Amino acid sequence: MTPPTEPLLSIPALTGTAAASSSLGVIAWTSPLAHVGVPAAVLCMAFTGVACGLLASRPGGTRKRLYGLALAYAAVSACIAIVVPTFPGLDFLQSVAPALALLIAFFSQSLIPVIGEALAERLKRVIGGKPE
Repeated sequence: MTPPTEPLLSIPALTGTAAASSSLGVIAWTSPLAHVGVPAAVLCMAFTGVACGLLASRPGGTRKRLYGLALAYAAVSACIAIVVPTFPGLDFLQSVAPALALLIAFFSQSLIPVIGEALAERLKRVIGGKPE
């Protein structure tokens, strides 16, 4: 992990923080995803979790790749936090969906690739007919 090149109280850092908090407020006010079933609270907590997770362990690559990963991880984390409480026996998670999105998003760098590999192996066994 490389140390940040800018101090946290620099003008660009403060400007970026102000822009991020303002944009989250706009998302919370007029979230088009609420019509699809993703509440603004879940989406904002997913973005917060991804930001904290990427600060904790920054992946390599360009800034464009970092932003792409952040968007992908936030979207997947928000969807997982909405879908999991619909499973039988897990309906108690509905009331804590934003917190669930935050946790999933924070660990998304290690959690989502592992889940993807497990699902791919499962599909190979089911479709390919390989014995377990």
